[in-house]
Amino acid sequence: MKRRRFLSTIAVILPVAIVSTDVLLSSCNPEVEKEGFSDENIRLLDDIGETIIPATADSPGAKAARIGQFMKVYVTDCYTSEQKNIFWNGIIKLKDITRKKYNKGFSQLSVVQRQAVLRTLEKESTKPKNNQKMEGAGDAIQTDKGAETKETVNIAQFFPMIQNLIVFGYFTSEVGATKALRYIQTPGSYKGEVPYTKGEKCWAT
Repeated sequence: MKRRRFLSTIAVILPVAIVSTDVLLSSCNPEVEKEGFSDENIRLLDDIGETIIPATADSPGAKAARIGQFMKVYVTDCYTSEQKNIFWNGIIKLKDITRKKYNKGFSQLSVVQRQAVLRTLEKESTKPKNNQKMEGAGDAIQTDKGAETKETVNIAQFFPMIQNLIVFGYFTSEVGATKALRYIQTPGSYKGEVPYTKGEKCWAT
């Protein structure tokens, strides 16, 4: 994903809640419970982050911000159990797509292949969910296009979730705030207006 295209969506992404609470969340899944923040999964999260926010000549990428470690702390300390389920279901799905399509792990893929995997997940998150409603306590959500499993709904939420985590974690990190953005250490004098020339880096707040 090109950085320019991705960063142009930040203003829309950041104010949005990480996950919707009015959908049917996944039930306990033994495979999800096996996942965790192992060294391997931390490296995977670093590589996902670097694919979305890669290093450029002007600024370091998400891996330099140790985005995997950030997600470990944030997901562990701030997410509900339902949100954690969505997060790990998404990681499992990403691994499954990668194995089936390339017979390799995500970290062994080329940049182009990594982008293709993430685009697959992005498409899942943008599929229309018309007339969506929960049908009792069953395992499916009924839409005008038929029954939709809880897993499908959760996967649709995963890409916006991890996208939010990467953007938030990167731009609140030291390297993101001081290298990708412009930064003046406080305390200092207050300036209500700061000149800005189109094309310059934004200011960190």
